[in-house]
Amino acid sequence: MSPVGVREAKNRFSELTAEVNATGAPLTVLRNNKPWVTIYPADAEAAERRTRVERLRALTRSIEQDAADEPLWDPSVSDRDLLDEERVKRFG
Repeated sequence: MSPVGVREAKNRFSELTAEVNATGAPLTVLRNNKPWVTIYPADAEAAERRTRVERLRALTRSIEQDAADEPLWDPSVSDRDLLDEERVKRFG
């Protein structure tokens, strides 16, 4: 999370603390454009769960991106032809 000023932190405290707890990422509060305090999530176990969830989301995004890069399916090519082609690629 990007740092916020004291006034913004005061006005959005509930929203910002909920985001800190949801993401597990600390929030730095600035006073006169200098770090003043840092807000951390209170539950270390929950922070670990959020970290694992974020890793899972990153993996999912990676898989989805790989799937998007796959060539389009050609209905005129049979499954047997595809398997034969893959065998030739892998085993010669």
